[in-house]
Amino acid sequence: MDGFLLIDKPSGVTSFDVVRGVRRLFPFKIKIGHTGTLDPLATGLLILSVGKATRFGEYLLKQDKCYVVGGRFGFSSDTYDTDGNVKNIDMAGVSEYRFLNVLSFFKGEIEQVPPSFSAIRIKGKRAYEFARKGEEVKLKPRKVTIYSIDVLSFSYPDFSLKVCCSSGTYIRSLIHDIGVACGGDAVVTSLRRVSIGKISVEEAVSIDILNADNVGNYIVPVDRVLPFDRLTVTSPYSCWFLNGRHFPVPVSDGRYCVVDESGKFLGVGSVHSGVLKPDKVVSQ
Repeated sequence: MDGFLLIDKPSGVTSFDVVRGVRRLFPFKIKIGHTGTLDPLATGLLILSVGKATRFGEYLLKQDKCYVVGGRFGFSSDTYDTDGNVKNIDMAGVSEYRFLNVLSFFKGEIEQVPPSFSAIRIKGKRAYEFARKGEEVKLKPRKVTIYSIDVLSFSYPDFSLKVCCSSGTYIRSLIHDIGVACGGDAVVTSLRRVSIGKISVEEAVSIDILNADNVGNYIVPVDRVLPFDRLTVTSPYSCWFLNGRHFPVPVSDGRYCVVDESGKFLGVGSVHSGVLKPDKVVSQ
């Protein structure tokens, strides 16, 4: 069983909890990983790689993502969401006009500082390990891209947004920064990831539905999930590809999911000047 499981993660569990739960459904030892975590508070699309697909999960890590997020003004939190130590703060009301004006400054390429409670590594440890001990965490600002911010609702102090952004964007930091720009602070009250690249949460399955008898039915082939076009190679080129050989192909330059004549996924390859080079192949 090799492929990806598209999970609609519930709130209140970690991404690793989901991985452990799914792993128990298989009667044999199998590799399972995730392709980008979600906060415990968050729900939505979590893509798990199963079996040999774990070798190809890295191609999903850098995909753009879209979220629906709920926020509330007038509160601060050490985690930037309601799972943390939440405190009321004095804050003047924010009009919808001012809110929309502030949002305009967060579109495009911006710099943001990730939350202290994040999985970023510092001196070999995760940032949240230091933060949980009350130790000061200093993270450097990073550039991310906000492609769009659409207001779904606004009724001060509550609001909801749909945000589409580059990989590496912290929505919790975005909401905190919006709150600060509006003259106070804001926390995330709900968060749902609705897409990763071309994959929508509407294609995902609830973990409550999965069991040992049906989990295999929900595994999606690798080439249907990876963000590359398919390239079919015939024999003997399929063997050449698996053995790392380069050969000419009549397609445009770019990266491809390579399959054989039967549609079996062979791996990912790159075409340069009309020559296909294996990047990563399925282990035999």
